[in-house]
Amino acid sequence: MRKLQLTFVFLATVAFIGLSSAGFAGSTRLIMTMTSERMVQEQLIHVRFLGSDGAELESDALKQMVIRQHDCASGHVFDLEMDCKIGYEPDHKLVGIYLYPKVWKNKSLCFSIPNQGKVEREFTKTDNDGHSIQLKVMP
Repeated sequence: MRKLQLTFVFLATVAFIGLSSAGFAGSTRLIMTMTSERMVQEQLIHVRFLGSDGAELESDALKQMVIRQHDCASGHVFDLEMDCKIGYEPDHKLVGIYLYPKVWKNKSLCFSIPNQGKVEREFTKTDNDGHSIQLKVMP
């Protein structure tokens, strides 16, 4: 009887571990909690995006975004997973992209989303004020 219980507990544990790891496969972690003070301290910039119709672009569209340095055609491509993070702005909890200092500091960036459009913006240290920047993506 004791062997049967141990076998059952072992199988349940293995099944739980297998299912829990599959549940997170391929998902990107969002920055959920961030304060304006921490944004300034860590020199993070939060950028929200609107479509050409004025609707807020959600995380599915943001995951397709390509961010290039200098120009949209041939600039250095930043990796969304390594160089930026998708997350919620501190004040209004709207989804956008957090840019790390190595990505934005004194650089011009091009944000493009397939089938949506693109927008270019030059960033300076005055943009690091703890508030979200809103950009409109145009075709």
